[in-house]
Amino acid sequence: MSDVETDARLREQERALVARAQSGDVAAFRTLYQRYAPAVHRYAILPLVHDRTLAEDLLADTFVRALENIGRFRWQGKGVLPWLIRIAKNLCLDHLRKSGRVGGWPTEYEQLVPDPGPWNGETIAAHREITGLMRERIDACLEQINPRYRKVLELRLVQGMARDRAAETMDVSIGTLDVLLFRACKAFRKVYVQRYGDGPQREFGHP
Repeated sequence: MSDVETDARLREQERALVARAQSGDVAAFRTLYQRYAPAVHRYAILPLVHDRTLAEDLLADTFVRALENIGRFRWQGKGVLPWLIRIAKNLCLDHLRKSGRVGGWPTEYEQLVPDPGPWNGETIAAHREITGLMRERIDACLEQINPRYRKVLELRLVQGMARDRAAETMDVSIGTLDVLLFRACKAFRKVYVQRYGDGPQREFGHP
């Protein structure tokens, strides 16, 4: 069986699982959880939340929210994983805003963590080398941007440092820090797209 045929078969299996879950089949939803929870935790939650206990709580909240709204999900060929990741990202950002860890959080940040494309619902688990390659590409882009932009990204988005501490570290006001972060995200995105394209499909050679 070719890779294309295998991918099509897996996609149909996933679509059937989603349909069963939408009809109230608890076992089907449990299978979706077992299949995608690790990817949601690793690729959507941990990049935003650095407390592992909190990350586990947000993962549970993600699937509770997914269970509550599975009936509204519409199959569009991309699989269920991008939908789950978007739920997780929104819950994480809501938590960070309410806890005061995010002030003028730029909307461009979500573009720095691209949603999986329609091809890789299963291949996130099957091709774990993507993680290492992505890390290399992120590092390469960071090396190309202004050092102050690089530093603010590393403090706020990598280390998860609070705004006041990051501002103190960089010896700027909180308002200036927010402006720097906004511009840094735009600069990073521009370099990333120039080097690798506008998402995982182009990055890894898929149409």
